[in-house]
Amino acid sequence: MDICSIILSAGNGRRMSSDIPKPLHCISGKPMLNWVIDANKAANIKKSIIVLPRDSEAFRDIIGKFDTVTQPKPLGTGDAVKKAVTLLKNFNGVIIVCFADTPFISKKSIKKIISKCKSDTKLVITGFKKTVKNNYGKIIFSSKNEPIEIIEQKNTYNKKIESEFCNSGIMAFHSSAMSYLDKIQKNIISNEYYLTDLVKIMNKDKQKISFVEVQENEVIGVNDQIDLSIAENISQKFLREKAMLNGSKLIAPETVFFNYDTKICRNVTIYPNVVFGKKVVIRPFVQINSFSHLEDCEIKENSIIGPFARIRGNSKIGENSKVGNFVEIKKSNIHDKVKINHLSYIGDTKIGSLTNIGAGTITCNFDGQNKNETKIGKNSFIGSNSTIIAPIKIGDNVTLGAGSVFNKKIPNNTLSIGRAHQINKRKK
Repeated sequence: MDICSIILSAGNGRRMSSDIPKPLHCISGKPMLNWVIDANKAANIKKSIIVLPRDSEAFRDIIGKFDTVTQPKPLGTGDAVKKAVTLLKNFNGVIIVCFADTPFISKKSIKKIISKCKSDTKLVITGFKKTVKNNYGKIIFSSKNEPIEIIEQKNTYNKKIESEFCNSGIMAFHSSAMSYLDKIQKNIISNEYYLTDLVKIMNKDKQKISFVEVQENEVIGVNDQIDLSIAENISQKFLREKAMLNGSKLIAPETVFFNYDTKICRNVTIYPNVVFGKKVVIRPFVQINSFSHLEDCEIKENSIIGPFARIRGNSKIGENSKVGNFVEIKKSNIHDKVKINHLSYIGDTKIGSLTNIGAGTITCNFDGQNKNETKIGKNSFIGSNSTIIAPIKIGDNVTLGAGSVFNKKIPNNTLSIGRAHQINKRKK
């Protein structure tokens, strides 16, 4: 049986108070829409249709590999799904409806929902228990504990709803039930077409409807910046626990922030207030000290980073190296046993093993138009306050005098000094 997902991404998201479309707001560095796409892929769903707003230019980098439809006006979930199924005229199988602003739906739950719908069930709805007052729609069950209706929160005014189950929104239906979408009528309060009306419509027609309970954290909806921060906390808690269960030591876990794709090996120690951006790989026995920011880099075994270090731009730090306080490294390849202990900027640079970079060293990589490369050989010593103007090649076993400016090639086994002569004059 074929399976297709419809991902609803056309909501205007006014409550986000942002110029960024709501589905493209990031959680742990990944857009919410991508969280849902990845969950669908993990559940082995081969075909997806994404419903987009009228202005979908911002989605261009994400949607290239998917079928898409546009919902020109925000007329509700029922209208959005109806537009999507126009691409499924010859489809025979299960259609699962997901929401781009419900990012944490899991592979396990998606498979469970689909499995329920593969039997004689025509419609599967999902929900979670929540007894405190909330703004979610409520699922109404019959005396036989079968779902018979979902009442949206907007329609509960002056009504007492006896249900402890809230609607999560995610549902699945068999392609043979697509015709029921045409029976959804515009809600007189919101002027929208509610997909949830399918439950009442199909129940009246005596179609079998099943219910799958999910955990609230898995189907949390993001409607505003407060919700987004809650979702970020959920994601970070998961990523921190994953790192620690895999053998990393986090001194103050609540102060460490990971990206969704951060890769950390065993026996890594991370001190408080460390932030990981995208594409970071940390090898075993690395120590990352406080207030460091890492992105797009690889740190190899037994190296020490920070405190107050910034590493970025596809950089690599070799084994047993030290990048100390107030050092920034950008797009550089640092080999094994290199020391850059303090107050330096290293950009577009290759440094050989066993080289020591003195405090205050700057590689001047930008000439106003182009970024230029610096090459420093192995077993060299760069004196403090050195200014190295790229492009330049510095050889092996070189010593550079402190407080100098260098802009010419320096051969192996050389002592080079590029400072002005000191002049002392007696005061009158």
